[in-house]
Amino acid sequence: MKLTTASKLRRQGFTLIEMIGVLAVIAILAAVLIPKVFEAINNARVSNAAMTCQTAKTACADHYAKFGSLTSSNNTSTLTLPYADFDKVLLAETFLDKPFAVKIGDGLDANNNVSLTAATGAGLSATGPDYDLDGDGTIDTAATTTVVEAVISAAALEDARSLDRLIDGVSLSYTGVAVSDLRGRVKWAQQGSTGTYDIRVYLTHR
Repeated sequence: MKLTTASKLRRQGFTLIEMIGVLAVIAILAAVLIPKVFEAINNARVSNAAMTCQTAKTACADHYAKFGSLTSSNNTSTLTLPYADFDKVLLAETFLDKPFAVKIGDGLDANNNVSLTAATGAGLSATGPDYDLDGDGTIDTAATTTVVEAVISAAALEDARSLDRLIDGVSLSYTGVAVSDLRGRVKWAQQGSTGTYDIRVYLTHR
């Protein structure tokens, strides 16, 4: 017996149960994959910040090798400390391809830069140029030495902690609920009641 055209179309279509099954599978995959996508995006932002800091550190080493001092510029002038736009000096000297910029924090050029300043030896603080690099509680940047640090402003807490763990490792990163961490090469602290955190990353000192 020959099937009618209508019968053939009914046999070729999907049943309601089949459609519900397909939609359920899609919903499950979306629930599993979407958080992973956002996690990967966030990890990429933090990794970009760490690589940018490493690039700036290499540029500082090249600058020092050429001029014999962090405060010299093009062999003709001496930078007055503190100097907040050292990345632009490195850019002009072709040690950097572009000014310091990361994908975490507020992204404002005036607040995110490579800063050249003098260690004080006065004590550890979230904003000062003194660093406890090995986490033993004592300052490792001797007073009057020139310190180069990357400054990242208004970052989210999780970004601050992630960058800290990426650069300093677990042993020097604070994993509790503190609002600041002064150990290692990365230090950060909450800025007043804004709910954001300023991050400072040690690059080098001489």
